[in-house]
Amino acid sequence: MSRERRRIKIIGAVFPLLREHVSSLFGRDRDVFVKFTLLNLKKGYTIVFYVSGEKLLIGEAKVKHIERLDPDIAWSRYKDRVFLNKEEYGQYVRISPINNEERKMSKVTIFELENVMKYKKPVKSMYPVTPSGRYLTKKMIHKIRSLSVP
Repeated sequence: MSRERRRIKIIGAVFPLLREHVSSLFGRDRDVFVKFTLLNLKKGYTIVFYVSGEKLLIGEAKVKHIERLDPDIAWSRYKDRVFLNKEEYGQYVRISPINNEERKMSKVTIFELENVMKYKKPVKSMYPVTPSGRYLTKKMIHKIRSLSVP
């Protein structure tokens, strides 16, 4: 790995979200985002949300708390705060929406969020986003924010 690559500071991630879940995350008092991911984020990092299929960055939130849990334990602990309803959550933790195959990961990552904010102007993503997410640097987040202001 080059020295330049090691000096890049990760301060967040972008995660895909289905269009039908946007209003749940930004329009209701839901502050828990769940994701099967191996990305290692920390408290204070920023998550930017990306609408799958539309390639739009639509908002962001700060990570208040993170933990990896068995999906059943996660639901029992956070069910009133998760952005998905019970049926959607049950489907998500069993079957991948990408390939419709049974999940291979046994733990779901719980992101407790604060300062959840929908952008006034969605931003066409200039970065490829994988189903499990993508790390973001300070420079990338500043660019996204500068484009999201009318």
